[in-house]
Amino acid sequence: MPADAPDFIDPLEDCPWYTRREIFARYGYTALPPSELSDTQLPGRLWELLYAAAARRFFVCSTNHLSDRQLYTLLWDEWLDRVTADIPLEAETNTTTIVSEHNAIGLMAEEIYMRFYMDEGDRDLWRSTDPDIVFPPHEDPPYDRDRHLPVPPIPPEALSGWVPGDPPEGDDADPDPLGLASVDKEIAAANPNSDSASSPSDAAFQAELEAMEPENWVPPAQTLAEQNIPLLPPAEITDETLVPILWELLHNLALRGFYVLHTDHLTDRELYAELWERGLRDPCHLPGRNPRGGWFHDFLGSWGEDDMQKWLRFYATDEERAKHAKEYPKDNIPPKEKPCCNRDWRLPKGPFHW
Repeated sequence: MPADAPDFIDPLEDCPWYTRREIFARYGYTALPPSELSDTQLPGRLWELLYAAAARRFFVCSTNHLSDRQLYTLLWDEWLDRVTADIPLEAETNTTTIVSEHNAIGLMAEEIYMRFYMDEGDRDLWRSTDPDIVFPPHEDPPYDRDRHLPVPPIPPEALSGWVPGDPPEGDDADPDPLGLASVDKEIAAANPNSDSASSPSDAAFQAELEAMEPENWVPPAQTLAEQNIPLLPPAEITDETLVPILWELLHNLALRGFYVLHTDHLTDRELYAELWERGLRDPCHLPGRNPRGGWFHDFLGSWGEDDMQKWLRFYATDEERAKHAKEYPKDNIPPKEKPCCNRDWRLPKGPFHW
């Protein structure tokens, strides 16, 4: 084997196996028991758990048949205590749990799939091998969560071509596949005021471009208010509900393409207050969950002198601190301190490469 060969060949075979609960504990995160969470607290705590899972590249899907409490309870009772490969993040390997494959809500997994998730194509395929099979009547899942779940990042090499969210036409597509360009020109000349030349996709793309212009930016607080997403003043939030409310806010911001960075030096209350008072009041562009990027609000500000001192104190590695001291010998290097929180590693991230 070459000397430069990686330490593992097949992550699933060569990595140690632990329960997810053990893996999270190593990172300093412990999910609370469902019995300790009120119905008000539980949604935010669920998103906190799902984003902690995503940070370790554990993802879930097919959850819409379960309420928030049912999903959280299933994750707590079963998923957290199942052993899994402890794959290094550098391997960029994702694992996805299909939640509908777990027995729940008084139904076996097979019936859950048939009732809520099987489409007509799947039913026809099953009938082709078992003509006498009887399917339960189809029901639309009672909840709408799956489209908002954290998703694996798109590999960087995919960004050189088409990715979800891009217009379907490629750069090398034939601009006139039907040979009607001359006819279109004649029609346009005969109807100079017609806007028929603009396709719906062109109009949507133009709207996206216009939204990116600074004069069209809006404060995130305004966007949330327009979409009936509550944003409570910090003084109205109790200590018991603060963390769930914070994680629901971070989740709702991530869905709109707003992400936060360098938050570990702030307590949960300080972080929420900073967002409520300033972070969500400045106009910005919210691109949604865009595979090519988003709007990043860095709590180290503009990286001025004071911000650089915070970075050196709380975030810089020993190597980065030594490099800074060498390059800027006149700068004061503050003593290294452990931040008050351990949050940044599990903050919501977008569908782009991390």
